Amino acid sequence: MKNIQIQFLKDILKMKKTLLTRIIPLILLAISFQACVDELDQVNPNALTLDTFWQNSGDLNAGLNATYASLRDENILGILWDYTRTDIAVPFSQRSNSTGNPIYDQTFDLSTNEVQNKWDACYRGVFRANQVIDAYNRIESTYTTDDAKQAGIYVLAQARALRGYFYYELHSSFNQGSVPIFETVPENFDEFQISFSSSEDVKTFYRADLQFGMENLPATYNAWQTEAGNGNLGRITGGFCEALIGKSYMNDNDFTNAEIYLKNIIDNYDYALVDDLAKCFTGIDEFNSESIFEINYSYDANPLGLDEQNLSQRIASFLNDGNRIQFTSWLTLKYRAEKPDTADPANLVNRNIYLANGDLDSIQENVVRMYSLRMANSMSSVDDRDSPMYGVEMAEYGRATTAAPHARQFANFVKKFTSWNTPNGGLGEDESPEADQRSEVNIPIMRLAEVYLMYAECMVEKGDLTEALKYINRIRKRSHLILLGNESIGEFAGSTTTYMNDIDLDPTNGEEPVTLSNLMEHLRFTEKPLELSLEDNRTIDLRRWGVWKQQLTHIAQFQYDAYHYKNNSMGKSPTRWRCFIVPTGEEPSYSDPNLPPYPFRNTANIQTNANRRTQEPHLRDHLLGSQNFSEDLHSYLPIPQDEINSNLNWDQ
Repeated sequence: MKNIQIQFLKDILKMKKTLLTRIIPLILLAISFQACVDELDQVNPNALTLDTFWQNSGDLNAGLNATYASLRDENILGILWDYTRTDIAVPFSQRSNSTGNPIYDQTFDLSTNEVQNKWDACYRGVFRANQVIDAYNRIESTYTTDDAKQAGIYVLAQARALRGYFYYELHSSFNQGSVPIFETVPENFDEFQISFSSSEDVKTFYRADLQFGMENLPATYNAWQTEAGNGNLGRITGGFCEALIGKSYMNDNDFTNAEIYLKNIIDNYDYALVDDLAKCFTGIDEFNSESIFEINYSYDANPLGLDEQNLSQRIASFLNDGNRIQFTSWLTLKYRAEKPDTADPANLVNRNIYLANGDLDSIQENVVRMYSLRMANSMSSVDDRDSPMYGVEMAEYGRATTAAPHARQFANFVKKFTSWNTPNGGLGEDESPEADQRSEVNIPIMRLAEVYLMYAECMVEKGDLTEALKYINRIRKRSHLILLGNESIGEFAGSTTTYMNDIDLDPTNGEEPVTLSNLMEHLRFTEKPLELSLEDNRTIDLRRWGVWKQQLTHIAQFQYDAYHYKNNSMGKSPTRWRCFIVPTGEEPSYSDPNLPPYPFRNTANIQTNANRRTQEPHLRDHLLGSQNFSEDLHSYLPIPQDEINSNLNWDQ
């Protein structure tokens, strides 16, 4: 027993030693660690949380500004890529059998960057709008005065209208219109895992948002200024909401409902076409009477900002000096075929005539311009004698070392959304280190001309030829074109306007009187693409008309040759190599015999054996894309791979 007691005491002493040397230090370490954790777990007083932010109108307006900033993501409109899926544009690599460009070649899938980028950009806007909407609902009771309540409603209506627009884009672009609907900001993992709503449910959802905006926002830009005060120019308007609802019915080919909204926009919002199409695209008259909604850009506001702090856009640079896309050949020839009205004084110009060495010889006065003003405001052509580009004549443009020349990859430049009317000696877009790829030219999302053309389509469907011609001719008259129909049913009369009851406007083709049937064809494949190139969601039109593959196949059958434009036609400009596209088998020529000779009017100067490089295929548009196009696969963009990976209920 004694030995047992002694051993017990030894064990106690040993345990005590262990406790003192090992366990207690561990306990103290744990206590110290917990203290550190508690210290590290303190709330950051500078962090933005629901307890510190979204507390007042200032916070809501800051969130609203972030929602507007989402519009600046160039993937939402897709100007630089989405139109290459259609009959409007080809990518930089230009006109050949294949390009390796999945959008142009109609080989895109759920992993294609553009598909993911547009999805992300739209949902980023949705979530930011939802943050504002949720916050408004939490603090609505704090608005006690009438002015405060009105200010709060303006914030809510803008957030809902913007969310409606983002969902309009998602519905129009992806998965036959079936996408997830987020009415609030998800707060946990499960709330992100929602199934896709039907196309009809998505449409009902975004129309409700737009209806709320229509009923609660100032109608126009001018109304914003008068009703809410200076400093509100550029905010989304009730007029845009109503126009977009009307357009959504057009997308369904529901012309009866579309007519109601579109006619109200025409009659009751004080919109008016501007006198010069350039005012819509070059920054010289932003937020004008024709503008229903445009994305506001600025260079001076924050010239050194990065990412979303960069308030400028890159599209102008990519269209001009970067030349990311070009118009298709058929559209280029459509522009060149438009006839200026010879009776309209606006089409009379003074034209320089040069000697063979490039020196100025004389000036022709009051001659009819070679190409239409609609073309002059939309697209360059190397032989256009009458439309300057950055202050120089077309064949001169590109001599400056910083400017991309008219050449094989640059047969034509898109002039829309650029500063082509800036007279800087032909330098092109500003590429100085501080301004490179930064433009402040606003981008229109909706303007009155588009409403006119949608309404005209409604009238054709309704059988009202006179009313349809009225709105088409208003647009044509703005660009001083020959008008359709005859003077007896027109609103422009007199000696300065020519009417032609020939839908092709080609007197050598024989007269084809305007009818409802051929006017619809003309509206689809002349008026809309020429007036609204790179606008108007061409993908939606081709899809709803059921002619997408047919149109791609049609334009893919034509082959073109590219001729050199020799020097001395517009001064001391070097030869522009292979930049003038004509259908294969034809030679470039001018129809006016009174014009002086130009380089390729004379057979000796036509480079008939130099229009293609060795083994280069004939110039073709959409050859591979027309073969690959499938209505089921390509009329909508697919669900992006990242959404499938992250949303467990994407297929429910």
